[in-house]
Amino acid sequence: MKATFSTILLSSLGSTVLWLLLVPNFQAQTHSDGLVGLLGMERQVLGVVGALLVGVWADRGRIGRKFALLQGMQLALAVVFLLLTWLGTAGPDFVLVWTALRFTLVGASSVLAYRLLADAAGSSAQGAVLQMVTSPQGAMVFAAVICAAVPAWTAHTLLTALVFDIVSSLLVIWLLLARPEVGEGEFGFEWRHVLRRGAAAVRSYWLPELWPWNLLQLAFLVSLSGMMVYASAIAEAQTLVPTGIAFSGGWFFYGLAFWLTAPLLRDPERARRWALAFAGVLLVCGVVGTVIGRSAFPVHMALYVALTFVNAYWIHFTNARILEPAPAAHLGQIRASMIFYLGLVFGIGEQVVGLLLELKTGLLLLGLAHVVGGIALAGALLTIRARTRRRALVPVA
Repeated sequence: MKATFSTILLSSLGSTVLWLLLVPNFQAQTHSDGLVGLLGMERQVLGVVGALLVGVWADRGRIGRKFALLQGMQLALAVVFLLLTWLGTAGPDFVLVWTALRFTLVGASSVLAYRLLADAAGSSAQGAVLQMVTSPQGAMVFAAVICAAVPAWTAHTLLTALVFDIVSSLLVIWLLLARPEVGEGEFGFEWRHVLRRGAAAVRSYWLPELWPWNLLQLAFLVSLSGMMVYASAIAEAQTLVPTGIAFSGGWFFYGLAFWLTAPLLRDPERARRWALAFAGVLLVCGVVGTVIGRSAFPVHMALYVALTFVNAYWIHFTNARILEPAPAAHLGQIRASMIFYLGLVFGIGEQVVGLLLELKTGLLLLGLAHVVGGIALAGALLTIRARTRRRALVPVA
């Protein structure tokens, strides 16, 4: 279990360090919040495509070897980016194309990582919590510290990130291939059936066993979209610390939130109360965001930190509620479907919020969205709890 946990975390760390140093570099190249939002949307949406491609594949065994294959493909892409960056030919167009390819593989790897952790933990719900802690989101807590230190050490931040990514990929491949594979299964991908398999994964999100938590998760995702662009806008506008360090620091709290909120899900009843409390925090953050000015950057920084904890807890909470009753034979497909809807909503949200923040009233509208989201989540939780209690009081004939 520890070996699996560490290997997946190392894999996520490489891609996350690269992403956190790539975004400020891309911002400096383009000077456009809209293009940064496009980059974020691309990362989210193409990650979804990768997850759907391997949903059924992940349910057919030999997960460790499949994970190693995807890691090798990511290694090849990092080498190409390093060479073109060193030659000075990696412009914005190349970055957009490369991000699409790379995060397609990252999305695919996340589904395989979940299956590895669920099998090792012996619990589909616990595997979901562990997968988010070791995912690129959870790896932010370590990657942000590394990325904050790199600009103080060298001006060649992107080159350093690419080298770090290559080294971590090599280590992950070695760790995966050095240990024997447990169990058997099919290794072939069967490209002829890829569209049908992707469609099956998308439909699996609506299995009757997952109701009503699947719908509640969608409401939560809509209410907390655009976190990356929000962090980027704050980092660009504030003058307390350099932009690159501020952006990386913001993602430190994002990753830390996944680690600190994970233990809150140990008791199901307390987990529900915590979810209600975090819905209240979202509401309060929205109210504060609507009344403060655009230039109150210290307050916006505090709001961002609070929202990262709301985001992390609700991802943990809804993932566990959805995957706990999920059929074991479809875990990979259901996890792929969850990544599909998360990436689709968050990806479009990055673009929408990026365009909103170019307006004078953008932060006001973002605050109103958080207010509506907090009310909706709290109301849904209270409704579900009331219906559950009524069913428990009905006498058995």
